[in-house]
Amino acid sequence: MAAVCAAAALLLAGCGTTAQSGTDAAAASEAEKLRSALPTTTPTPEPTAPVSAPPQPTALAKNPIYRVGKLAASECEEPAVPATSLANVRSYYSQYVACLDEVWAPAIRKAGFTFVPPKLAVVLGQSPSSPCDFDDGQAYYCGDTIYMDAETDITAYKEDPDWARAWMALLIGHEYGHHVQALTGILEAKYQRGLHLNGVDLQLEENRRLELQASCFSAVYLGADREYFPADDEWLDVWDEVVAATEDPERDHGSAPNHVRWTNAGFNAAGPGACNTYNAASSLVG
Repeated sequence: MAAVCAAAALLLAGCGTTAQSGTDAAAASEAEKLRSALPTTTPTPEPTAPVSAPPQPTALAKNPIYRVGKLAASECEEPAVPATSLANVRSYYSQYVACLDEVWAPAIRKAGFTFVPPKLAVVLGQSPSSPCDFDDGQAYYCGDTIYMDAETDITAYKEDPDWARAWMALLIGHEYGHHVQALTGILEAKYQRGLHLNGVDLQLEENRRLELQASCFSAVYLGADREYFPADDEWLDVWDEVVAATEDPERDHGSAPNHVRWTNAGFNAAGPGACNTYNAASSLVG
């Protein structure tokens, strides 16, 4: 199996914090890597018909994970750890991942896959080093490991603790969503499909399907555990602000309206069946 990696360069606008520090470069870097991997062609003088994508493979459009139903609550509360130091951020993410494991493990097994918990690496003030060789970015998933840089979280927490907590919950859930994709064969199938897609636009759309699904999976956990977390109205108001503040100038992660659409779908359904971005129309993953 080829090594498959995914980055979460969720860009934020109008949030009034520095929580978007470093993510602009991450999005640009990922999109540039995507473009540079594509074959170049010489334009023809005659207009050509738009290139259409081949049908989505079963592993993407009809994956068994979509049929497991609503996830059972872990009964975990939000980690009561202020993001004031590397040790605290590491503790927050470690506790959060343990709760994600508890919710997702039964679903992964029910879908017929083997569950293996992800590893977690949290550093401070640098892009985490990994075999995927990403040079920038606050967070990404590579192999079986979630890599996080705590610096943005600590800075954001000083300015707006509530906003920072909602951002951290979204981000770690998103990266864990990539782990779910890896365990269920979605990441590998997306990688293999990308080898046969002709054109930057199709490649970017395929990447948006992957990233929007990861955010949907992030919200599925909160929806399943909303009573215990607790994701009350006040907390959800901030969460909604964070979700809606995303930008996608490189067109590889999804527009703010579609990011809102898929995260809301995951939260309300509390099950991964709501996250099948691979059967969605192109307009819903723009």
